[in-house]
Amino acid sequence: MTNKELKKGRRMWTRVPTIVDGNTISGDWTISFSDRPVGRISYAPEAPGQGAWAWSLIGVPDVSGRAWTEEAAMTSIKETAAGPSSEVA
Repeated sequence: MTNKELKKGRRMWTRVPTIVDGNTISGDWTISFSDRPVGRISYAPEAPGQGAWAWSLIGVPDVSGRAWTEEAAMTSIKETAAGPSSEVA
């Protein structure tokens, strides 16, 4: 780790199983940026012709969607959370 990284702190995306009331939710992950939860993804196939991965931002009820792959759901969260700011990218 460089001195610059030490000063700024590591900023990275992580995915951990979602835990509610001490229980792990099967097929559901919390997405964090620099240890701050920003969204959730879950494997939830609904119907043919729809993406099997649901994604949403935490604390923003109107921001969510569906994606065909886990990677696409993660990308949607990253891009949406970043918005016009470069703080989260």
